[in-house]
Amino acid sequence: MSEDEPGIAYGFGRHRGLLVDRSGIEEIVYGKALLYLEKPDADLIRTLAPRLSGVIVQEPVTPYAPEARALWSLPVPVLTGIAVDDSWLGHDVVVDFDAATTAPFLLNPTGLRLHAEVASLAEAREAGHLADGWAPLRAEDLRALSDRDRADLWHFLAESGRPLPAIRYFDEPVGGPHAASFGRRGVRSLPPDALDAFGTLVEQSPDDDPVVVVPMVAAREEIDAFRAATGARWRLGLDVATPAAALGIADLVDDCHLLHVNTADLTQHTMVWDRTVRNDVLVPPGHLPLVILQLVEWSASVGATHDIPCQVALDLRPGPQLLDQLRLAGVRDLTCPAPLIRHWRHLLDHTP
Repeated sequence: MSEDEPGIAYGFGRHRGLLVDRSGIEEIVYGKALLYLEKPDADLIRTLAPRLSGVIVQEPVTPYAPEARALWSLPVPVLTGIAVDDSWLGHDVVVDFDAATTAPFLLNPTGLRLHAEVASLAEAREAGHLADGWAPLRAEDLRALSDRDRADLWHFLAESGRPLPAIRYFDEPVGGPHAASFGRRGVRSLPPDALDAFGTLVEQSPDDDPVVVVPMVAAREEIDAFRAATGARWRLGLDVATPAAALGIADLVDDCHLLHVNTADLTQHTMVWDRTVRNDVLVPPGHLPLVILQLVEWSASVGATHDIPCQVALDLRPGPQLLDQLRLAGVRDLTCPAPLIRHWRHLLDHTP
């Protein structure tokens, strides 16, 4: 690739995707492809836009050229004046439209995989081209969508090229007890109407063998009760949100297919502090408290020992100290809200 000078960018941001040319258009996976063209073709780009994260054009187009206006109007960013070697085709490429440069994608040294937490199609699209996978979908978020929006979201996820996400049972079913009633949250309250509504949501997943995540668990008996109430028809995952679940996780993972460590709930319940009230000692904003980090490390080690995927959910601002904590704890899969995916990707790509 020629790097004598930067190209001319029509768009902003940093995007990653599988690089394909016209002959490889059929290989495009939604939200994961960069299209490489010799000359700008606004009509083609506009047609393929829903399946692209960006476009690289070999021929330069100056901001004064008639084509420039058409490129600015496209729904995906375009970088012109960049020649790419054929050996790059079919491989991941990073395009920095702010710097007007492009480079081969190098896996971050930590090996950390990012899974986007989404509640809508818009959020999935926002993170789709940068996320490595999807965090479990919350049943309450799915239920809040219209039938059409729910179908569109599942279609997007199915076409994304990543495994379909698990579905987490209602943390607070509609019509059930308020979430503040810890004793009845999650699988501790299994009213038949909530189970029926949840079953309907799971049936809409394109996954032939879905994973269902059970929240707010402290004892094996609670998992067994959920399995009995649902006829043992799904593979189960565990949402580690209580100190009891984290400390006793080795006794809870029989027949478990996914561990999801919910650090927000886990921190609140362990530190006995309302996470909505600032306390930089008990609930620091930029890193995990030591005791929570120890619970995360224990959960990750049990998952690794039993060959169970372990995702750690974090809402904290990405930063070097937090990244070091995750690396030392043996975390390999991180879930976070869709808007944070871009910031995590930036941090990982710039971490030696």
